[in-house]
Amino acid sequence: AGCNHLIINSDNMEVIDTMKNGGQLAGVAAVVFEDCYFMACDFPLTRFEHCNRVANKVAHELARLAKFSVTRDWFDEPMENIIPLLIDDVTIISN
Repeated sequence: AGCNHLIINSDNMEVIDTMKNGGQLAGVAAVVFEDCYFMACDFPLTRFEHCNRVANKVAHELARLAKFSVTRDWFDEPMENIIPLLIDDVTIISN
């Protein structure tokens, strides 16, 4: 997609802290965190930031949709399910 700067947001502070510490975590999710961290390292600039749940609605809906549908790419037009959430995001920013 031509992206070279990556800002990763999560409403889970434990996830953000783990990623800021190199993806190091003990437990069953350790491999997942390590893989995510090393993939993020492929970008010239990567930041992990905490955000409030209200600011994370689009990502939450995309994750929910991914559980129940076939993965597909959308670069030109967003999926209809997330359009209202995208509009809400823009409204919050512009107010």
